[in-house]
Amino acid sequence: MKLSVFLEEIKKNQEEVVYYCCNHVLSKKYNINEDSVDNDVLKDLFVNYDNFTKSLNDSAGIIYKKYESELNDVYKTICKAFNEDDDNAYLYNYRLARIVNQEPRQFLDIEDKDTQETVIQKFEDKINAILESKYYKENEDKLSANLIIPQKTLELIKSAAGIY
Repeated sequence: MKLSVFLEEIKKNQEEVVYYCCNHVLSKKYNINEDSVDNDVLKDLFVNYDNFTKSLNDSAGIIYKKYESELNDVYKTICKAFNEDDDNAYLYNYRLARIVNQEPRQFLDIEDKDTQETVIQKFEDKINAILESKYYKENEDKLSANLIIPQKTLELIKSAAGIY
């Protein structure tokens, strides 16, 4: 697909922030006015959550301030444009990577109790986001083993910190 045509379709059919994000991601790798890219390559650029967030990392401030939008909202919209479910394996893997190797010491070394409780709660929220996701629920039999260590780590941290 010609990238200029793809972007015109996005511009016509989506919010300005979605167009901005698509244009930003594509202009980093391609000459938008001349290049064509296979639809699968486009899909991987935008639906692969890790690729998507890394590509937009340098413009997150603009997205939040100028467009008053959240990156996840843009991701959901782009997934719809590609007829893909936004609660997918890419998002699951991204979330899992953020919780899987947490060391209890980093939580327990926080001296301020309020800060410690907040950080522990955020860790628990990340675990719960996975547990409550549609993708996880549909694949729980295959994926539940991946969460045993993070859940045990959370229990250990909460117990050691005196949070119940």
